[in-house]
Amino acid sequence: MKKRSSLRWIMSLAAFGIALACGPAWAGMMHLKVDTVKSEIVASVLDPLSHLRDLPSNADGSFDIITGEIEGDPDNLASTGHVKLVINATTYNSGNSMRDRNVIGSALETGQYPGIHFESTGIEDVQVVAPGATGNLTVIGNLTIHGTTRQMRIPVSVSMTPDGILTATGEVTFDYTDFGVKVPRLAFLIPTSKQVTVKYRVLTTAPDTAASPTPSAAATGGQ
Repeated sequence: MKKRSSLRWIMSLAAFGIALACGPAWAGMMHLKVDTVKSEIVASVLDPLSHLRDLPSNADGSFDIITGEIEGDPDNLASTGHVKLVINATTYNSGNSMRDRNVIGSALETGQYPGIHFESTGIEDVQVVAPGATGNLTVIGNLTIHGTTRQMRIPVSVSMTPDGILTATGEVTFDYTDFGVKVPRLAFLIPTSKQVTVKYRVLTTAPDTAASPTPSAAATGGQ
């Protein structure tokens, strides 16, 4: 499933960027919008014909993000961090029109379930690699696919530019049939794997300077 746009979206899958604010460069609540054009959600499943080849290969497909928001107070991330992401399930694009129709129509049944939703419920395991610049964390939240909601734990690596643009990357693997999604079949005969790996690269837009947090004293040399 692919923009060369989660699904672990997943996904996940975006609140992650908040952790970058753990450095002293920002103070107060941060409110960031996901850049739906530059962000990418790619879902990979094992190609059903892989067993006929010398090396296994994956069928990759992308999804477009409809909207996403990340917010939180860097000084109290566990209590205030929040991520919300909405993905358009009808935009699945693998470059193979037959596969796309099968996934969109028969597996995801997007006529009835057009959206994939993720909303965080907590953030854990925050590790600051470079204060205000890079870090890692785990986003816990509810992922809804095919009308079914499951709790997910999504590992994320984040980085922040000096002007406040966040980039969150990572991947997560899960059994998509847990969400009631049918296993797609090649030519309606050969089933694909039940496991999907969702890789994501989520970027935010630049903060609105009128509403963005002000640099802390530590970042300005105490002035």
